[in-house]
Amino acid sequence: MQTYKTLLVCCLLASGCSMFGEKEQTTLRFYEQVSSSLPNKLYREVAVPKTGLTVQVDRFPVLTERDVASAEIYQTAGGPSILLRLEIHGNIMLDEVTTRNRGRYLVVFLDGRPVAAWFIEKRLNTGSFILEGDFTGEEAKKAVESLNRQSKKRNAEW
Repeated sequence: MQTYKTLLVCCLLASGCSMFGEKEQTTLRFYEQVSSSLPNKLYREVAVPKTGLTVQVDRFPVLTERDVASAEIYQTAGGPSILLRLEIHGNIMLDEVTTRNRGRYLVVFLDGRPVAAWFIEKRLNTGSFILEGDFTGEEAKKAVESLNRQSKKRNAEW
């Protein structure tokens, strides 16, 4: 009987910690445009808000929030944006994707919704990316805080 009580207390403590200890995490995904001549199961069509653009993108992202080293609010003429600085892997991937996909789009999702479609005109090899998209200043602030928190947590684990 004592074992069951101990197990129950451990379960309650673990679930309580997971419910209240972690803040909501932002997801960030970069998808590259692919040819619509591929079979349907290899791509998905995405309608990007505010642009009226519909793009066929790969089902798997090339970059995620795990590739972000740091983020900060960056003011542009169009309103608040997010300046992303990428980890080494993210920098290499962004360089490779922008080299290989000139003349195509890179579609960015924030928390599961498309917020930007960036037309690739040149190679990006600086490890930084300014994300201008369909989000409010408050959404940008929350995303920056969450991305930095996640990066800090990953770096502490190393």
